[in-house]
Parts: sequence; structure tokens; C-alpha cells
Amino acid sequence: MLDSLGINGWQLTVQLVAFIIFIALLWRFAVGPITRMLDERQGKIRDSMEAAERMQAELKDTQARNEQVLLEARREAQEIVSNARTTGEQMIARARDEASAQADEYLDRARGTLRQETEQARQVLRNEVADLAVTAAGRIVRKELDPAAQAQLIEETLAEAGSSPRSA
Repeated sequence: MLDSLGINGWQLTVQLVAFIIFIALLWRFAVGPITRMLDERQGKIRDSMEAAERMQAELKDTQARNEQVLLEARREAQEIVSNARTTGEQMIARARDEASAQADEYLDRARGTLRQETEQARQVLRNEVADLAVTAAGRIVRKELDPAAQAQLIEETLAEAGSSPRSA
């Protein structure tokens, strides 16, 4: 039946065996290593992609941690600035209070000193007026003068008292 078609059975068998051997050799030495090499390459690419994805995820995690650290650092910096501002304001208020208390103390001392000096000056003035009155009275008593002479004598006594300094 194959002869009627122009096909020789023995040649067909030899050709089929040769084809099968060719396919086996092709698979063994060409297609097999090429397939293994492609599979290895695909595995390497897959591993590289997974590594890239892991690195990208790690990068995102690192960025998130960096942002968190940066936010924490900013918060701490603001807290430090706030504490420094509060401490500075407290120190200024304390210094202002101390300066005010010291100024009040100096003012009280100055007022006391002024009162004492004023009282001393009044006492000295009283003593001088009393001395002048006694001196004037003594002169008036020693000399009984007419009112014009008495006025002149008082003027002279006051002029003498004004020109000579008295001690307390």
C-alpha cells in the first residue's frame, strides 16, 4: 500500500529512525542545553527582580524610618527651643524681679538717708536760728536801742551769721 503511493517502507523506516536519532541528538546537545540555559537565565532574572523588589521595599522602609526620625528630631528641636525660650523668659523675669527688689531696697535706703540728712539739716538750722536769736536778744538787752537801731542790729547779726559758717 505504501508502494502505490511511491513510498518505500524500508527507506521510510530508516528515515524515521534517522529522524528520531536526529531529534534525540538535537534535544540532547542543542535544545536541552539551550532550554536549561534559558531556564537558568529566567531564574536569574526572577531572582534579580525579587532582589530589586526587596531592595525597593527596604528603600521605602528606610525612607519611612528616615521621615520618622526626621519628624522626631524636629519635634525634639522644637521642644528644646520651647524649653530654652521658657527658661530664658523665667530667667529674665527672675532677673527683673531681683532688679526691682534691689532698686526698691536702694530707693528705701536713699529715702532713709534723705530723711536723716533732712532731719540733721533742720536740727542744725534750729540750732543756728536759736543761736542767732540768743545773740540778737543779748545784744538788744545790752543795748536798749530805738526800734530803728534794733532793726539795724538784727540785720548786722544776720549778716554776720550768713558770712561765717556755723558747725553743728
